[in-house]
Amino acid sequence: MTRSCVAVRRANGIELVAIDGSERQLPSYVSFKQKDPICGQMVINQLEFYANSSVFDIKRIIGRNFDEIQIHSSWPFEVIKNNNSKPLLRIYGCEIVKHPEEVTAILLKHVKRKIEEFQGKIMDEVVITIPAGFNQNQKTATHVAADFAGFKTVHLLAEPIAASIAYFVDRPIPPNFNMLLFDLGGGTLDLCIFKVENNEFKVIANEGDSNLGGRDFDFMLYQHFEKILIIKYKITMNEKSKYRLMLKCVEIKHTLSIEDEASLEVSDFNPDIDEFLPITRQEFEKMSANLLNRFQVVFKQVFSKTDIFSSDINKVLLIGGGCRMPMIRLFLLKRFPKADHTCGENPDEMVAIGAAYYSSFLMSKNDSSNSNCNIM
Repeated sequence: MTRSCVAVRRANGIELVAIDGSERQLPSYVSFKQKDPICGQMVINQLEFYANSSVFDIKRIIGRNFDEIQIHSSWPFEVIKNNNSKPLLRIYGCEIVKHPEEVTAILLKHVKRKIEEFQGKIMDEVVITIPAGFNQNQKTATHVAADFAGFKTVHLLAEPIAASIAYFVDRPIPPNFNMLLFDLGGGTLDLCIFKVENNEFKVIANEGDSNLGGRDFDFMLYQHFEKILIIKYKITMNEKSKYRLMLKCVEIKHTLSIEDEASLEVSDFNPDIDEFLPITRQEFEKMSANLLNRFQVVFKQVFSKTDIFSSDINKVLLIGGGCRMPMIRLFLLKRFPKADHTCGENPDEMVAIGAAYYSSFLMSKNDSSNSNCNIM
C-alpha cells in the first residue's frame, strides 16, 4: 500500500532486491510532473513542491466502485466518476486523468525493470500479494495493472498466506494449534486465523479493513500538529507546508516507535519562530484510542466467523510496518496474554519473502525455464 517490496528465487536461496536506489522498499508514490512518470522516494522528497502532480494510496482506490471509496483529505488529486461509476484520478498539476490500474502499472513496470536488471533476463511471470479482504473486482483490477506492466502470467496470493509461508518455511509446524496473523500495513489491516490439525494448515477465517493502516496514525499526528500551528502560531497551512507537515509526522511516528519523545520544529513552517512542539509516546498512544477501537471491530468480525475464541489462540504472528509501534504489540499482548507473540526484525518484508517461496512451489510444477519475481 505505502511501499512495495520484491523478492526473487536464486540459486543460493531467496533474495530481497533493491528497487529504489539502494533501498529494498519502494514507496508507492507516483509523480507525473515530468514527461515520463517517476516513482519512489524521489517523489516523497519533492512532495511539498509537486504534490499536485503526485498520486499515492492507490491501493485504497483500485478495483472499487466510486461510491465505495473513502476520499482522504490528504490526497492532492481528485477522484472522479466515469460513466460506469468507476473511479478516475484527475491529477491537477499536469491536467491529466488516469485509471487506478494505470497508476499501479507504473509502479509494477518500475519494479519489473529493476528486477530484470538484477536478474539479467526478462521476467514475465509474477506473484503479487494482495490483502485478504480484496474482492473479485479488486483482484481483477490488479491483474489488469500487471498486464499493463508487461507481465504475461500473474498469480495473486493473499498477504497473510504469504507471511505464514515465510514464517514456517524453515520451522516445524506444531500439531493442533491455532494462530492469528495480524498484518498492519501502511493502508490496510488484515486478520487471518489459521488452524493446524493432523499436520494440515487451514485458513478458517479472515477479515480486514482496507481503510485502516499506518497512514491513519500519520494523519492523526498531522491533525494534532496542524491545529497547534494554526491556533497558537497563526501559521497558514498552504499546499507546501501541508505536505511538509505530513512527512514530518511520518518521521515523528517512527521516532516514537523507538524513543519516548519526539518533537516538531516550528521553524520548519515559520523561520522566525525558534520553538519545538514536543510529543511523548504516551500522548501519541492516548490519541490513538479511536484507531485501536477500530481494530476491536475487525477482531469481533473475524472471530464471529469461527467457533474459536481469543483464548484458543496459541500464537500471534505480527507482520507489516505498522507492527513496529509498541502500542500495537501491547494491544495484542493484552488481548492474547497466553499466546506466543512473534514479530520479525523486518515485518514489512515477510510477505514478499513468502511470495518468493510460493513461486518456487509454482515453478517446481512448471518448466524451470520460466522466470518469476514476487511483489508485495
